[in-house]
Amino acid sequence: MGTIRENADHILHGRGLMERLREIGEPHIIGSYKMDMMAWNDLDIDVENTNMSIEKLYELTDYIIRAFHPKWFEAKEEVTDQGKTVWFQGAEAVIDGELWNFDLWFFDRETIEKAEVYCDSIASRAAKLPGAKERIIGIKRELLKRGLYGYGEGKYISMDVYRAVLEQGITDTEGMLESYVPGENRL
Repeated sequence: MGTIRENADHILHGRGLMERLREIGEPHIIGSYKMDMMAWNDLDIDVENTNMSIEKLYELTDYIIRAFHPKWFEAKEEVTDQGKTVWFQGAEAVIDGELWNFDLWFFDRETIEKAEVYCDSIASRAAKLPGAKERIIGIKRELLKRGLYGYGEGKYISMDVYRAVLEQGITDTEGMLESYVPGENRL
């Protein structure tokens, strides 16, 4: 087993996920992978949806199930408040003996560009603050160990950790738990 990032690269390229996604649209890896701040086995990929359809979602579902044998899986089509149609596929699968989560979103180019700008901004700010990247990863890992990382009441998400470290100067998990209320003043 390699690093989290090396294992992610194996899923993306060695197991053919990116190649399969390119058949549908242009995939853009975002989130902690893009920022090189992976704390756990999680991939977030946005795919331009100019040619997406419900039929392609079904075909991708078949591929995901056959290639990765997920323990949990969700796929849906929805319309945003702005009237845009988006598609989502989420899965949790044991890959090479490790549990992985991946979220695939199918958005328009404008939405993807906003996500990329956000990720680039966080990575740039972390690079300018000595030790910030390591603190972010450490806090995320510790919150995960304590069952306090993810979505839900009283839990922290990545944006909370970025804000706490980069804007409020929080340096460790204890400081996060003492000083930062989950979900408040997100970036």
